[in-house]
Amino acid sequence: MLTMAAMDPAFGEVDLVIIDIDGTLTDATIAWGGPDIGWTMSFSIRDGESIRRLGQHGVPVIPLSRNQTRCARVRMEGLGLACDWLGVTDKLSAFRDLLARQAVPAARVAYLADGREDVPILELVGLPLAVADAHPHAQRVAKYVTRARGGEHAFEEVADLIFAARGWDA
Repeated sequence: MLTMAAMDPAFGEVDLVIIDIDGTLTDATIAWGGPDIGWTMSFSIRDGESIRRLGQHGVPVIPLSRNQTRCARVRMEGLGLACDWLGVTDKLSAFRDLLARQAVPAARVAYLADGREDVPILELVGLPLAVADAHPHAQRVAKYVTRARGGEHAFEEVADLIFAARGWDA
């Protein structure tokens, strides 16, 4: 059964998905693994598989995050994602650089995020998305708020909506 969101043509017009990491692909918690390991966090395997599925269908997924942990970088590299925009200090400036380098208009971009600092970017993209437990400001500007919380398959939910809107087999 298609949801109203899947019937929204914006889901079928996405040429690039940009994702925040902390609080979006994770539950926004970290743990110290000691000096040899550093900070650790948990990621959803199902989100990772959904990232790969979208990429296989020609919709690139790129992380944009202030997170500069080794854990996040290794996970993103393991998914085959570009890591050029990890550990950024100014997300809006990095977003503009990312768009220019990818040659994709903001109107064809989906951005899945959770934080107050993501609002300026959410206001610029064609498909602003927030996770269920996102900051109220992010939820307010989002065109769609996932049923799933960050780190609990929220990206999979978005990927499934893109697949449904395009008529692709999930």
